[in-house]
Order: sequence, then structure tokens, then C-alpha cells
Amino acid sequence: MIFSVQKKYIIALLCGIILSFSAYSIERNPKNNFKTTFLSLYTGSAKLTYERALFNKQSIEITVGYIGVGYDSFKIQPKGGLFRLAYKFIISNNANNTLTGFYLKPEFAYSDFGYNCEDQKYIYSKYSKKDFITRGRSCMGTLMMCTGYQWAKNILVFDVFAGAGLGKGNDAEIQYHHGFIKRLNYITFTFGLKIGLGF
Repeated sequence: MIFSVQKKYIIALLCGIILSFSAYSIERNPKNNFKTTFLSLYTGSAKLTYERALFNKQSIEITVGYIGVGYDSFKIQPKGGLFRLAYKFIISNNANNTLTGFYLKPEFAYSDFGYNCEDQKYIYSKYSKKDFITRGRSCMGTLMMCTGYQWAKNILVFDVFAGAGLGKGNDAEIQYHHGFIKRLNYITFTFGLKIGLGF
């Protein structure tokens, strides 16, 4: 009997907490968020983006990243860093959610990393009995115009995007610069999915 009464109180308490959290969440309109680029660890880098709403339908994004963690899918052992800065114009959004909607954003991206060169990867030495690996270095910057859609509700954020632009610098052999791809001399492309938490 005592156990059944305690069980009822516990259930009532849990229901009250859930309803309170739901009511709080419905009223939330996050103007800040932290996001990570989904699957970036599969290509050997970790990225963290901070976004803040500045004015009506406008926000700024800053991304920093470390190149050299996660799964080395290209087998080149990259080591370095990256930086991205974007200004977002939300062209269609839900008035109840400041950072939700379709958007356009000019974005500057820069990456700097060393990597194992494919064309001179293995050189045999009769003295050391070891393979020498020649390291290359890539320093590349690009200015791109991106478009996408971001859904930000309660504490969850999903941001899918794609863009293109012009880049210049010391290109990597694989033409992948941990945030954008360089093709056709100066043309760069980017696309991805970011997930995160709003506050």
C-alpha cells in the first residue's frame, strides 16, 4: 500500500516536470546556438560553430576547427586548423523562431594543414630500414556565397547548406580543404549538415 502511494507521487512528479519543461520549451526563441558539422570527423577534422542573432533576420556565424582528429578517410594524416566567418541573411522565416528559415550568407573560409604527399609517400632507405614520408602543406582561403535552411526550435538546431565561390592559395593534392573543395583552378564548393543546441 505504501509502495503504491509512493509510486503515484513519483509518477505525478515526473508528469509535472515533463509538462513544465514542455511549457518552457514552447516559449523559447533561442537567439544563440552551438553547432557541429555532421560527419566532419569522418574526413579527419572537428568543427564547432557559434551563431548569434544580431538584428531582425540577420545573424553572424564563427567556426573554428582542428584538422587531425577523427577518421583519416584520405589516409594522409592531416594536421592543422581552420576558420570560417559568415554573415547570414534569413530571407524567409517563422516569426516565432528568430534563427529558423531559408537564408543566404556570404562566407570566408580558411584552412592551413600539413599532410602526407601521395606521390612521394614511400621512399626506402637502406640505412634506417624505414619508410620516409614527404609532408606537404596547404594554405587556402575562399570567399563563397552559400544558401541553406536552418530549423531551430526549443533547444535543437539543424542546418543544411551548400555554396560556391572563388579560392586562392597553396592547394592540397586531394583538393579537399576541410570545409570546402577546390576544383577548376579557383572555383570552390561547400555543402554539409550542422546539428546543435540553441540557447
